[in-house]
Amino acid sequence: MFPLKTTEKVNSWPVVTWLLIAINVFVFTQQLTVDDPSAFIRRWGLVPANYPHLFSSSAHTDLMSLDHLLPFVTCMFLHGGLWHLLGNMLSLFVFGPNVEDRFGHIGFLIVYMACGLAAGITQIAFSAGADIPTVGASGAIAGVMGAFFVMYPKARVVSVIPIIVIPLIVRVPAFFYLLFWIGMNVINALKEMQLSMNDTESAGVAWWAHIGGFAIGMIYAAILAKKKPPPERDS
Repeated sequence: MFPLKTTEKVNSWPVVTWLLIAINVFVFTQQLTVDDPSAFIRRWGLVPANYPHLFSSSAHTDLMSLDHLLPFVTCMFLHGGLWHLLGNMLSLFVFGPNVEDRFGHIGFLIVYMACGLAAGITQIAFSAGADIPTVGASGAIAGVMGAFFVMYPKARVVSVIPIIVIPLIVRVPAFFYLLFWIGMNVINALKEMQLSMNDTESAGVAWWAHIGGFAIGMIYAAILAKKKPPPERDS
């Protein structure tokens, strides 16, 4: 199920949403030009194994250098491939404008980055010792979706459901769409945890990052978001 748009009106230009999309696309084009993409991803992605003491009393040793701090930010703008990028940018394009409308431009950027940071920390917490770099904007975008979930529970999400070769376009209540989305992430995260306990290689998707970002986005929306403006009356 792929989202196309929401039914909620936007009252301001989503300049930060467009700027974030542009930055992500630009960074991806730069990834394509590096000599060693794997080394580039490992250098700027967030590798949980590099933060073994993040939740201990000696956590300052993990964060005392710029080399350890930067990946928390840079990982949000890297992607593992074209489809990874397009899927994330589609979700940001669909849900970002409404959330930016309610938070304001600066507030939206702060919340977006905060959700991305929370996503990275959550991924480290649940995949300690993992040597696979965590990359992608999906953790931050999950926060945007979580915020939308709280602020627009009665909205509908126009979505495409691919059925063999005939796409079906439906209006799905936002509550059910986002509940299904986070539910699938929880199920897959638990499956991955089971695989790791059995020493089985996982798919390498940062499910826990999605869950952490989504949860923080919901909290920020509940506390900080501006009230929805009243509907305009016909004169």
